[in-house]
Amino acid sequence: RFQVYGELPVEGGNVMLVDDYGHHPREVAAVISAVRGGWPDRRLVMVYQPHRFSRTRDLYDDFVQVLADANVLLLMEVYPAGEESIPGADSRNLCHSIRQRGQLDPIYIERGVELAPLVKPLLRAGDILLCQGAGDIGGLAPQLLKSPLFVGAKVASTEGKLK
Repeated sequence: RFQVYGELPVEGGNVMLVDDYGHHPREVAAVISAVRGGWPDRRLVMVYQPHRFSRTRDLYDDFVQVLADANVLLLMEVYPAGEESIPGADSRNLCHSIRQRGQLDPIYIERGVELAPLVKPLLRAGDILLCQGAGDIGGLAPQLLKSPLFVGAKVASTEGKLK
């Protein structure tokens, strides 16, 4: 589900706000490819939340490879979905491994941190802000639209048009 939630106002214009349910590296890669194909001249600012420690461990290298394709990456801590943490299979380590590739300097987001103040300074007019994952990240796009930091945000209607 690639859902345009609306537009966030930033200096000089707006940012398209998108929410997507995706928890496997192939899904992440497909969405990044679709964004690049549909909006080739826009930066992709991505907030991603891995789902399950076991999936993060089992597909770790694949996650490192595909997440490095964003222009800006913020990684929320893994949504556990009832699992116990697994050493090394967390977002802090993913950030480190992506950083080691030398293409991107991801930002690690601890659980409970308010995202709007972290995200806003990173955004430029014309960007696409993609919130993706399968955990509680699904509430992030509506939360950003209501944030006092984004006064004047435009909410997309059910037909995908901006109100």
